[in-house]
Amino acid sequence: MTNNDYSIKKFTSKQLIITIAATALCGLIMVWASVIKYFVIGQPVNAGVWLCILTLALSFAVFLGGILLFAIVSRTFIIAHPKYYIAFMTVVTISFLAHLYLSILSPLMIAPGLTAMIIVQLSRQKQDALILNLMESVMVMWVLLLESIMTDGEVFMAIGGGNGTYMWLLAFITVINIGAGAAIPLVLKNKTRRINYIVLGGIIMLASEILYVLMSFIRPDSVTLLSYFWIVFVSGAIPLFAALVINPIMESAFNLVTDNRLAEWTDSRQPLLRRLATEAPGTYNHCLAVANFAEICATAIGEDPYLARAAAYYHDIGKLLNPSYFTENQSGYNPHDDILPEVSVEIIRKHSTDGYKLLKEYRLPEEIASVAIEHHGTSPIKVFYERAKGLTDGEVNIDDYRYHGRTPRSKISGIIMICDSSEAAIRAMDKPDGERVEKLLRAIIGDRIAQGQFDECKLSMLDLEVIRKTIISAFGGVFHQRVKYPGGEK
Repeated sequence: MTNNDYSIKKFTSKQLIITIAATALCGLIMVWASVIKYFVIGQPVNAGVWLCILTLALSFAVFLGGILLFAIVSRTFIIAHPKYYIAFMTVVTISFLAHLYLSILSPLMIAPGLTAMIIVQLSRQKQDALILNLMESVMVMWVLLLESIMTDGEVFMAIGGGNGTYMWLLAFITVINIGAGAAIPLVLKNKTRRINYIVLGGIIMLASEILYVLMSFIRPDSVTLLSYFWIVFVSGAIPLFAALVINPIMESAFNLVTDNRLAEWTDSRQPLLRRLATEAPGTYNHCLAVANFAEICATAIGEDPYLARAAAYYHDIGKLLNPSYFTENQSGYNPHDDILPEVSVEIIRKHSTDGYKLLKEYRLPEEIASVAIEHHGTSPIKVFYERAKGLTDGEVNIDDYRYHGRTPRSKISGIIMICDSSEAAIRAMDKPDGERVEKLLRAIIGDRIAQGQFDECKLSMLDLEVIRKTIISAFGGVFHQRVKYPGGEK
């Protein structure tokens, strides 16, 4: 799946400084972890500690600088949203530390694809898993290679003595690690079910075991190497179990948008959705209908359909504060008939800002909360504007009747703005048909364009045309005529 907004998002100097600081902190942790292993836990190192620190610092500056450069050039979204960058760097650091200290037992304990298995479930762009896994694999290999160079007669599980076996094992597991990191995002690109991760992890484990056994036969010490085949099996299982433990922690700690969390947020048992269904059932059904439109429209223009559905579920959550003032929740009596239009418009337009605050209070991420405050943009509430004009002979400032939100900043917000207005307008028609719906959609989209509502969300004219046609195609399936059964007529 793709989300083009994620790759073109601009970032500020403050956000860049935060990511640079996070990179430096991770590098510092890696340097000291390596020094501790060299001089405290590992074999004696025949080099000064400050020389080791300087060498490691320069090495990590190159590797981590490469990750930062990749993010700045190709993944500006994670710089603009530092929580993602910090989460990814945390995973890289954890994987590095795990591999560094597991290598004390054997280099074969380096778990193939560990970084990729975690990142692929945290990132909405699966290539992140490949790049970060590659860099982490190279860093581990380089640090262990430096350690080997600076030691004499280093022994790992009785393997060593200058016969090159350790280096062979390190090279073998590094290649497997990089290969697994490439296979994981490629195979799991459009997969969201957890069973897919388990199956792929099992395949990688089996493939690593087979390759290890086959490659061992070309070595003169094959008998010794084959006695360690079980280590490859154990290391292959580590990514699966580590991902099961680490992913939920990372998702919650950094409030990330992931496939798994989107599935959780669209569960009808979520507290806010339960409240919406109970306290504002009309709004709840409206949100479900908008979600259906938004999902297919997002798919049609290459955006994330799962994020579009989740955002649509919550876009009108602010109506919970005054549900009876919204038409879909009324059953005959309209309280706006008894109050001034100035009061009415204040109640109505607050649902966008109230919704944003409520979603942040419940710790939903910015990507979803922002849709609540953006789905009406700064457009005027014309029904109350016209009513106010009818009650006075003087001039009425239309700006006093606008929503206090902000114009959409993402394509998802733009999609939901169109789908929200379209669903409500089509449902209000007495006898909607294809021609009338098409005319209505052209008017809605044209009006939003004239108001400049899409200026900041990068929706192109082609995107808007595709969205319009998609809603028309879907309209028949959502608002289709029911068959009249005998006895059902009035």
